[in-house]
Amino acid sequence: MKRILAFMLLLAGISACTPSQQVINSWVNPDVKPKDRYESVFIIAFAQDAAAKIAVENELAKVIESRGRKAVKSSSVLSPAFLADTTNTRGELIKKIREAGCDAAFTVMLYDVKTEESYQPGTAYYPVEHTFYDSYRRYAVYYYGYVEEPGYTITDQTLYFETNFYDMASGEMLSSIQSDAFNPSDIPSLVKRYSKLMVSQLKKEGLIGE
Repeated sequence: MKRILAFMLLLAGISACTPSQQVINSWVNPDVKPKDRYESVFIIAFAQDAAAKIAVENELAKVIESRGRKAVKSSSVLSPAFLADTTNTRGELIKKIREAGCDAAFTVMLYDVKTEESYQPGTAYYPVEHTFYDSYRRYAVYYYGYVEEPGYTITDQTLYFETNFYDMASGEMLSSIQSDAFNPSDIPSLVKRYSKLMVSQLKKEGLIGE
């Protein structure tokens, strides 16, 4: 199956701003009725970086299993050669997922990365002051030192993800979710926040209950 986009989780150089993640858009298929409860979910993270792929699938599996479902990771079932083979059809992938005993599939891919730089101008100030009365008994202020701080550049990075949830009985997409992650500090924390956010959104859409 053709990999449309790869994970580019190169996080060096991003600023120390507080990381955050949010759902920016979601769609639920009105023409397909989901099962009351999906018992086994197949997880596919599309990534060229094997470590990133495994990290995403492992964390998603933990969250899904914590809700009493079985999770099957593509990294444990599908070979890299199968995923890289552009001649494989959607039907062949669905067949593999059904053979793994899954009634639902969860896919995730990074579809965009935006980097923005902003310049913070320098500042100059007197850090400490000393007050006293001079010889004429006038109130005066004396400043110790003079500090100049140079300007600097802040780099902000936003990652954009698309997550799709499929019903394997029909082979149809049930939900598509777009989300972003602002200034992720590292892959583990990024993946943990993402996994919880996605499962929470699917629960809100009525696709994964308690």
